[in-house]
Amino acid sequence: MPLMRIPYTAPLPAPTIVPRNATTTTGAIAALYDFLSAPPSPRLTHPAPHNDQTVLLTGAGISVASGLADYRGTNGTYTLNKTYRPIYYNEFCANHDARKRYWARSFLGWTNLNRAKPNAAHSAVKRLGELGRLSSVITQNVDSFHPLAHPALPTLELHGYLRSLVCLSCRNEYPRTAFQTQLAALNPTWASFLAEMLAAGALDTEHADERRKKGLKTNPDGDVDLPEAPFHTFHYPACPTCLATPPVLPDGRRAEVRVDADGAWQAGATAGVLKPAVVMFG
Repeated sequence: MPLMRIPYTAPLPAPTIVPRNATTTTGAIAALYDFLSAPPSPRLTHPAPHNDQTVLLTGAGISVASGLADYRGTNGTYTLNKTYRPIYYNEFCANHDARKRYWARSFLGWTNLNRAKPNAAHSAVKRLGELGRLSSVITQNVDSFHPLAHPALPTLELHGYLRSLVCLSCRNEYPRTAFQTQLAALNPTWASFLAEMLAAGALDTEHADERRKKGLKTNPDGDVDLPEAPFHTFHYPACPTCLATPPVLPDGRRAEVRVDADGAWQAGATAGVLKPAVVMFG
């Protein structure tokens, strides 16, 4: 029996719609209204009023209207990039060059994510919470739109969040926006290229052909083709906490955080690696 590829990038079977009349916008609204306004089930021993124990589960689709790509939609990541492969946790932790490649890609993609805002669907979730129809939200998304849109309605970010980094050594968090500023300072050629691509609108689409027309050339694996600054020259900073006070390793030795003259993490260091605060594959 073949093993399932992780992540599974092929189209999924058509979903089962419950109730059957919820296949249109009008039908879906009516079904949601009926569900949220229905009286508690008589089978409940201690029924709660107004469905205030209802939990909402959301995924990538809710953020498409904010300008973010989903995975299997018409313009989804898996749909447009058939060779898409994420970095795995063990690769990120163990491989300096893999981290360089990851942060170079992340550097180019961060601006659009940082500029994106919650949309009408997130506002509707907020209103349902205010009406007492929802008790909380569980989201698979890492864009932080739910806590931004409805801070009073509890949100469990199941897969973490991109707004912060976490140090693999000391576990302290560090803002992604500040990290972006440091990446730009450490990689001026990449920073200039990013400014050019943002001005050209090349990062506003996931379509490789459209990006290429606007000056963003990529290799078959999706990596940006930037001959004057290849991936192995990309630099990323060390954790500032570990740099100031190197932690003690499990064997009792004091860790060594090596950086160059500009503050970029150097191979041979035994601590101070910052990782996005998300759950990675693997």
